[in-house]
Amino acid sequence: MTDATTARELPAGVTLRQATADDIPEMVDLVNAAFEVEAFFVNRPRTHAAQLEEHFRSGHFLLAHQGAQLIASAYYELRGERGYIGMLAVHPGLQHSGMGRAVMQAVEGILREAGCRAAELSVVHLRTNLLQLYAKFGYREAGTMEVPEELLQKLTMPVHLIRMEKQL
Repeated sequence: MTDATTARELPAGVTLRQATADDIPEMVDLVNAAFEVEAFFVNRPRTHAAQLEEHFRSGHFLLAHQGAQLIASAYYELRGERGYIGMLAVHPGLQHSGMGRAVMQAVEGILREAGCRAAELSVVHLRTNLLQLYAKFGYREAGTMEVPEELLQKLTMPVHLIRMEKQL
């Protein structure tokens, strides 16, 4: 990555790279493990290979590895002057270690270099800890979003999405 700040934030031995379709099986495992905490309001795993394949058609994934192990990932899309970040996943054993912040900073750097002036993301309102986390990263609530059909099919209770944004 070219963002020097991000390089300083990464723990020793952690490398970042863009994902390819070959990474999908490992990414499915990571994302589902990281989002297992959502089991109280969804009745299926967070993602599957076909969904990640679809995401590759509209965006990119940044991966963090420690040695050969995938430890974190994030999806992002370039949308003109706005970038979208989603599906930030950190291995459960490394959550609260700063890895999520490092990956977010790296993705924000990519968006900034691509000409984006702002980044946005969405959070299920029930994940109040994520609302607080993203606020620490500089994101502010900016409204609500429609719940995608694929998520609606997985829900065991009503939810809504909160849109958050940050100026880059």
